[in-house]
Amino acid sequence: MKQDWPNKEVIVVDDASTDGSGILLQEMTRTYPQLRIIRHQRNEGYPGALNTIIKASHGEFLAIFDDDDESRQDRLTKQWQRLTEYERLRGADMVLCYSNRHVVLAGQTTPDHVAKAIGREPPEPAGPIVAKYLFGFLADSHHVWGMLGSGTLMARKRIFLAVGDFDVSFRRYAEFDLAVRAALRGAHFIAVNEPVMTQYKTASADNTGDVRLAYALQLRRKHKEYLVRERAYLASISMAHAWFHRTAGHQWQHHLFTALAYASLPRSVLAAKVASRFGDRAARVG
Repeated sequence: MKQDWPNKEVIVVDDASTDGSGILLQEMTRTYPQLRIIRHQRNEGYPGALNTIIKASHGEFLAIFDDDDESRQDRLTKQWQRLTEYERLRGADMVLCYSNRHVVLAGQTTPDHVAKAIGREPPEPAGPIVAKYLFGFLADSHHVWGMLGSGTLMARKRIFLAVGDFDVSFRRYAEFDLAVRAALRGAHFIAVNEPVMTQYKTASADNTGDVRLAYALQLRRKHKEYLVRERAYLASISMAHAWFHRTAGHQWQHHLFTALAYASLPRSVLAAKVASRFGDRAARVG
């Protein structure tokens, strides 16, 4: 409600909460009558809540605010400026705009680091190459790569409608699925190169390592036809396992699955990936 963008609507989905959130939200409407509360009769998860908000919204632009994060008062203004300026300069029709973010780890009260977003400065990536990056089998050194994060996302509402609903079968990785579908339609991925929001990492049953791996594999199965066409399905599966073991601190398993991923890639893709890695290293050294 404190965003400095004057013409806004705020829609909150109470996803069948049982902890008193519904009562608190109704009390808030007395202070903020423009606050719209929509209650789900059964829990539909994060993607289901987002779909409800998208359908209920009236604005030309839509920005996602996660319930446990904080956005700077100028977040909407900064993202609108970045998005519309990029559209004007590039003539781009489908643009997803993210932002850098402060990250506060569970149990802490101050930021641990700044997560830098994809396309935060030129040259911003666009199109199918972003899908390859998200699946872990190609990231060239000619674009600015980084994090996504639905809690930092702003786009025109028509873009959400064109790409389609968030897939409610994903309790995790729904935003990656949306980004893959957008990338395959030629979307541009940009960001505000400032931490205009703070993400608070919280522990939940949907965020454990095993659960994240399960949904990472589900994402690859959903897009198997595309990955097979790119001759990267097995490599992408191996890369998902490698990321899981790296996060879990399993060093030799991480190296094993990484080796399997590289061994599964066709030579043309492997050569491009190796060239990219050397290019990134040269850029850092330089």
